[in-house]
Order: sequence, then structure tokens, then C-alpha cells
Amino acid sequence: MSSGVIEEIKSKLDIVQLVSDHVPLKKAGSAWRACCPFHGEKTPSFYVNVDRQRYHCFGCGEDGDIFGFIQRIEGVDFPEALRILAKRAGVELKPEDRQANEERQRLLEANRMAARFWHEVLLKHPVAEKVRAYAATRRALKPETIEDWLIGYAPDTWDALLNALKRKGFSEEELFKAGLVSRSERGTGHFDRFRNRLMFPIRDVHGNIVGFTGRIIPGPDGKDPENEAKYVNTNQTLVYNKSHLLFGLDRAKQEIRKQGLAVVVEGNMDVVSVQQAGFRNVVASSGTALTDDQLKLLKRFTSRVVLSFDNDKAGEAAARRGIDAAVLQELTVRVLRLPPEAGKDPDDCVRQHPELWPKAVAAAVPYMEWYLELAKERTDFHDPEAKREASHQILAEIAKMKEPVEQAHWIRETARLFDTPDSLLFERLQQLKSRIQPHRATAAEPAAAVEASPSIRQLPKAQTRDAVVSEFTLAMLYKWPEFAEEAISRVLPEEFEENYRQLYTEYVLAYTAKRNGGSSGAASVPVPAPTAESAQLVATLELRAEMEFGELAPERRKDALDRLIGELQKLRIDRRKKELRQEMAQAEKAGDQAGIQEIQRQLDGLLQ
Repeated sequence: MSSGVIEEIKSKLDIVQLVSDHVPLKKAGSAWRACCPFHGEKTPSFYVNVDRQRYHCFGCGEDGDIFGFIQRIEGVDFPEALRILAKRAGVELKPEDRQANEERQRLLEANRMAARFWHEVLLKHPVAEKVRAYAATRRALKPETIEDWLIGYAPDTWDALLNALKRKGFSEEELFKAGLVSRSERGTGHFDRFRNRLMFPIRDVHGNIVGFTGRIIPGPDGKDPENEAKYVNTNQTLVYNKSHLLFGLDRAKQEIRKQGLAVVVEGNMDVVSVQQAGFRNVVASSGTALTDDQLKLLKRFTSRVVLSFDNDKAGEAAARRGIDAAVLQELTVRVLRLPPEAGKDPDDCVRQHPELWPKAVAAAVPYMEWYLELAKERTDFHDPEAKREASHQILAEIAKMKEPVEQAHWIRETARLFDTPDSLLFERLQQLKSRIQPHRATAAEPAAAVEASPSIRQLPKAQTRDAVVSEFTLAMLYKWPEFAEEAISRVLPEEFEENYRQLYTEYVLAYTAKRNGGSSGAASVPVPAPTAESAQLVATLELRAEMEFGELAPERRKDALDRLIGELQKLRIDRRKKELRQEMAQAEKAGDQAGIQEIQRQLDGLLQ
């Protein structure tokens, strides 16, 4: 997509209006502020810069433009954000994009109508009478849940859906591309893909129906037919890729963001049941191991994940694969183990003992603790060979961790479990780590690394007083250029904390160039234009100025800047005193009398 189209969209949309559709903004000087929609807070720290059309949260560090906001708030990738904003701005995408989009919309409409058709069959058709009873009794689905999720029934015929949608104007080829019908082996016709199944629509993160899961209906004996797959899913289509989707995320995303926690379960029925019970932050991997794309999608809403998979070999294997993938995505991972009385899965738990579910989520343990619990349950600690094998499996997981402190913690826990000295396990860990291939950056990573660099993308973490004062001073100078001339005459770059010196130097050079170019009067000098690399940082600084000083009267702002400049100078003197005292100690140790006298002279000068 050309930058021209992106800029055209930006020029037609106002970030304040866009953000205010999701967050109630209040005026704060020339900026707008609100409680951040991306993390829980009571005091507003989310600011929108009107002039630069950017937002920044001083609480969690989220920062971006209209595209970044839509990606974050809606949980979408850039192409989808582009489509959303292009539609809102009335900007047409290029013809090939439009053609692909039209086909995509056609398939989505076919899925929507299929869901409605099956839903109506389940609710009203005589053929679904026993299925309605099965849904209400065996599955404990409430009428409002069936309606809300648009759950349906695919009748046990070969062409009920095919004929219904053909009457609505869809061709057999379109229905085949949507994954709703299958093609005859002879290639001369099509038939319904889903037959005699309870149908669960699968939605993308926006709520569009992109596919289906069909559960087989049990026979008269209450058992599932042995010659039929228990679940059948839509095959991959233009709009459906199961490795890119999480079942229920469209309904769960706001609660996940609110709680800062996502619970991932195995089955779609688990999600429906748990959400029906009132626990909304639950999604499903739809019976597959968690993929990188699913976790990247989930990471847009939270950094904390609880995995709840079945207590069998398949569930354990899925949990292990999910843990590996989640750790690579740098998510915090815990594992939920249902107590025996809760049943075999989350669906059982919330139907039989709903009060146990929140307790089980709260009791979920760090994934390494889960590994240790498994080892404790399964290892014969009287067998040295069994202990060796089990401890090596644990060490292999610890070796994947990036943080040494975290590794050290779990080494100690492992040593305690296996009654082994820490030092031996540390030695073994180093051997394992030496075998792990170092991560190689992909071609896309250098750009991503630059984009995330603190000196370009966001403010440094202003934890020291030097950094705080430097940040506030620069923020005021960029926001209110009428202070520029006096500040530049009083403050040298070396008086700024090191992370801010380069930006202040840029400011001085740009200001000087503009003054030499003919501007007169400090108030008439515009904010010095930042370099392309520092533009986003400057926008954040301007929001910082609004946040800290925007409600002050102009004369009080001047007083605040005077105090900041005075403190900058004092802090520089303090730093220099510390440096000189260190030099003095070295000179005294070396017996350098001339050096001692010169250092003392400089100290005396600073103390005057």
C-alpha cells in the first residue's frame, strides 16, 4: 500500500474524533486526556496530541497514530486497520484490493446466511426437535446463549444448505470457496459439508463469521457414532485460517484487556459454557496447539495467559506446545489444573460446580511449577536413572528462559525437589544452553528493533531525578517555543541527562537555524522541527508538557521552567562534584600533588 493512500486517510480523519468513539476524552489545555483503554487506571494518563495526531499513555507507554490505535483497540493487524480506516475516511483502495475485498465480503455474507439458516432450523424445524432437547439438557445451553452465539443445527441431508443459499443467489462455486459445501469426487456437483451436527459459528476478532465447528449429534443410546468424526471444522478458505483465530476472542477481548488475563481452553463448547456462566475472558484454540499467530493476536490484549487443557496425554501435549509458543512470545504463562471434583474439562466444571472455576483460575501455577508437579507425581525418587532423566527434562525447559534471575529461581526449586546441589544443576544448565542455537534475526527484525528503540519510539524510562528534570524541560521547550531563547542562553547540552542531550542539541541547532533565517521575536519562532527519527518522541514530549503544565497560567509556566533550569544546573554541579571527588581519591592514592591541587581548585570553584 502506497504511503500516499495512508497519508490521505490520515488527512481525512481526526484522531480525537476516532479515539472518542472508544474512550471519553476531556480537554486538557491544547490536548485531550482520558483513562487509558489499554490498562486499568483511575487517574488519566492517556493523552491525545491534536497537532501531531498521535496518542501516548504515560502509564503503560502505548503510543501511536490512528492506525496504531485501531490495531490496538480492535486487536487487528495493519491491513485490517487500513480497511477499517479507509472505509471510515471514504478512501477507495486500489482496484486489486477492492476486488479481493469484494470476494472476501461475498464469502462472509455466505457464512452469515448459513449461520442464520442453521440457527432457524434449530429453533423452529421439527427435524431438530431432539437436537433442541440435546442442546438444552446434555449441553445445558440457555435459550439466550443459543441466540447470542447463533448456534444452529445442520440437518442430516445432503443439500439443505446448498439449495437454501442457491435460492439466495450464491453459486455452488462460491459456497465451495466458503467451505460450506464439498465437491463430488467426480467433480460434477456439490453437497453440504456439515450434516447432522450442532453448529457453532466461528468469528474473527471483529465478530465476522468466517467458519464453523460442527459437533456430531449422539445416537439414541446417547453415544457418539463411532464411524463419524466428533467435530468437523471449516476447511481453510480466503476468510478462515484456524491458526490465525481464537474462538470467542471477539466476545472476550474487552474483558481480557480489563482483567489483563486470558484463559485459553481446548474446545469451543468450553468457551460457550464458561462465558455463559459469566466468566468472559476465555477463548479456545479450537482443538489445536496454540500457534504463533494466535498468540500474537492474544498479545494485543494481554501479556498474561492461563492454559487450561484436558488432563490426558493429548491435553498435556497441547499444553507443552502452547507453553513453548507462549514463552517465545514473551507472555507470562500459568497452567490451570481442575480439581478432580470439577469434572474432566471446563464445560463440566461450570455446569456442575461453577463456583470452582474462578478458584481454579486464581490457583493456576507458573508453568515451571506445573512441570515440577508433573515430575513429582511421576518420578521414582529411589531410582537414580529416573531422577536423572526427569531433572534433565526440567533443565531443558529452564534453558529456554531468557532471564538469569528466573533461571536461578527454578534451578533452586529443581534442586530442592531432586535433593541435588544447585551448583551441579547450574553446570548442567550451562551445557544445555551452549547447545541451543542463538536466535537469528530475520530481515524484518532490524526495522522492528529501530521502531521500538527508546531513543526514537518512546521516552526513556525517566527514573532518576536528572532524567525527570531533563524530560520536563525539553517538553516545555517543544510545547511553548516562546521560552526557547532564554532557555538556550542559560542551558548547555551537557546539563541534560545523557539520554536527552542529543535531542536538546537538535533543538538548539534547529532553533538557531530558524533565527538566522530571519525570524524575529522569540514568540514568533515556531517549535524547531524535529528530525524524522525523533518526531514521535517530540510528540510524546508535547503531551508530557500538557499533562504536567498544561493547566498552569502562562506566568506560572515560566516560573516552573525557571525552577527546572535551576535544578538542571544544580544537578550538573552535583554530578561534577562527584566526578571530581572520585578523581581526588585516585590522585591521593597515586600521590599526585599537582593533580590534587588542580582538582581542589575546581571543587572550590563549584562551591562558590
